[in-house]
Amino acid sequence: METSGENKFEGIYSKLIGQDDNELSIDGQSAHTTPETQHKVSVFTLKDGPSTNAYRLATWSLGILCALLMAAIVALCTSYKELSAKHDIQSQNSSEISSILEQLRANYSALAASKEQLQGDYRRALSIKDNVQEDRDRERQEKERLQKEKQSLETAKTKLQERISNLEKSCGHCPVGWDLFNSTCYYVAPSDTSQRMTWALSREECRKLDADLVVLDTLEKQEFISGALQIKGPRSPHWHTTGYWIGLRDIETEGVWKWRNGAPLTTGYWFDGEPNDYHEAEDCAATYPKENPLKTWNDAPCGYKLKWICEKELKET
Repeated sequence: METSGENKFEGIYSKLIGQDDNELSIDGQSAHTTPETQHKVSVFTLKDGPSTNAYRLATWSLGILCALLMAAIVALCTSYKELSAKHDIQSQNSSEISSILEQLRANYSALAASKEQLQGDYRRALSIKDNVQEDRDRERQEKERLQKEKQSLETAKTKLQERISNLEKSCGHCPVGWDLFNSTCYYVAPSDTSQRMTWALSREECRKLDADLVVLDTLEKQEFISGALQIKGPRSPHWHTTGYWIGLRDIETEGVWKWRNGAPLTTGYWFDGEPNDYHEAEDCAATYPKENPLKTWNDAPCGYKLKWICEKELKET
């Protein structure tokens, strides 16, 4: 049995290796080979050659490519994991930043509201300050007004006291209605009457009273007459009609002012800008009730009708 089996195997093997080399060889094909017989070549009969080397090279190349592909896949997986980790960190950071940003926005809104409230408080404080300042300004102005009024009343009181003193001194020395000052009696035409006269007629009126128009050739006389006029005060809304003729003219030579006794004027107490000889017709001088006793004179046309002031020496008794 065993011999029979071995013989059978050897027969099959001999048959395989005993076939025509042209039919089994892959180094060269015979004329009798067909496409069907080419695919039936046994792996046991393959011989070394260029085709075998090509297959080996291809196998090695595919192996290398597979290894490279595997390495690339591993690298990509590693990179993906790293990127995923970074993305997770960035997402977490983004969430934290968003939370911080929301907190900052809330803080900003709170600060903006506080700022608006502070600005409102500041505006109200400024308004209160302005009101207080206005009240202080009004109080200061009222205080200044009262102080001026007090000074004016004190000045009027002083002048009245001086007038009373002069009246007492002039009693029995000057005619009734005349004022005494430094041994001279003065008459001021009443301001509460409508009677007014030209310069010449005023002088004639004084002469009827054994007097003449006043000569204000000293500062003391100027201040006395100015104070007397302040007491009487103006009785007309038109300032130019409240004047009183004095004994001063430039009738002979324009600009050369002389007193009625011929004495030249040395010191004048003119308004600012006076005398100006308006229309070349103002040649006589008059004095007016003014607060500043050093600026009470004005030149006027001699034919203009005003009040007058007379003076005469004290009568001996």
